[in-house]
Amino acid sequence: MLSTVKISNRQMTIITCLFSIGTTILVAPSTLAANAQQDAWICALLGNAVGFGLAWLYISVGLFYPKNNLLEINERVLGKWLGWLVSCFFLFTMLLSSAQVLFYIGNFLKTNMFPETPIIALHILFLLVVMLTAGLGLETFARSIELFVPLLLLLFFSLIFFLFPNMEIENIQPILEADGKSLVKGTLTFASMTYLTAPTLLVFFPACLADPRSARKYFIAGGLIAGLNLSMVILVCILVLGPDGSILYAYPSYTLAQRISLGNFLQRVEAIVAILWFFTIFVKLSMYFYAGLISMTHVFRLRTYKPLIVPTAFVVAVFSLIVYPNTAYMANWDIDAWFPYSLIFGLFYPLLLLIVGLIRTKTKPGRDPS
Repeated sequence: MLSTVKISNRQMTIITCLFSIGTTILVAPSTLAANAQQDAWICALLGNAVGFGLAWLYISVGLFYPKNNLLEINERVLGKWLGWLVSCFFLFTMLLSSAQVLFYIGNFLKTNMFPETPIIALHILFLLVVMLTAGLGLETFARSIELFVPLLLLLFFSLIFFLFPNMEIENIQPILEADGKSLVKGTLTFASMTYLTAPTLLVFFPACLADPRSARKYFIAGGLIAGLNLSMVILVCILVLGPDGSILYAYPSYTLAQRISLGNFLQRVEAIVAILWFFTIFVKLSMYFYAGLISMTHVFRLRTYKPLIVPTAFVVAVFSLIVYPNTAYMANWDIDAWFPYSLIFGLFYPLLLLIVGLIRTKTKPGRDPS
């Protein structure tokens, strides 16, 4: 199914970076500012150190069986039946995550751009592009993403450059005023939002790479580039909006674009800058959706995932209206439930695979792990 798909290490780095940014670029500034006030950017930097260890863990699991994807690794490490049950849990997580990300983008569009449009219509329009992406396959997706990288870099650095006149250094002072508990909570929150979703990528990497053995540094680099970019966005949010403003706005990074004003010439460019946001969310949703299709194919022992694209899209579209009944519920979920759930998926699960795999390797020293 994926055995003939091959992409380059650079494409893997780009996908990993954009996937890690995903919806985090919209919600992380307000969440971290609520935890650590003006020290939110410090939490982001510390979160990158945690993310380095998590990225190393994930790619180590993938390289344990570099010719197999994550679903196949489940059964090779945990056995046929337990591995199948874990794959079912993974499938449910992919469908849940797809619905959550779809709600995020629909809620963002309805709140800021299309208040009179039914949210289900926005979900369907965005999901149509994701369905087309899944139908074309990973190689086409990776090449398309690679073509858009210069535009995304231009938008990102233009945003930072044009906001320089609005930055006030007093907004991050005094530095390190937050107590240790707040810093730790903010650090773990940033790591959970940015890095703990990355086991999804093990469905594709390193099995789909032309040179799997060189994947470690590129995979880790993609995650760290994403983390540093997010840290910069959070710092700019604090410098421009202040800690109170970052907490007040639901999407502070979008509000930044609204603050751009150069005389009477360059104004109201937030819709253009929002293309950057849409693109990272599109990458995250596409990888979740595609991973869900691959998981479903593996769980039910099907030959191809393409007949599943339309019915799975219907399930995700309906689920997106159920998973978050309203924004208040979404906020409570993100605060109370997301972190423990992400620990199960992003830490305990890959750690279990790595430990059990190492034990089985030592008990069968003659086995070829590839």
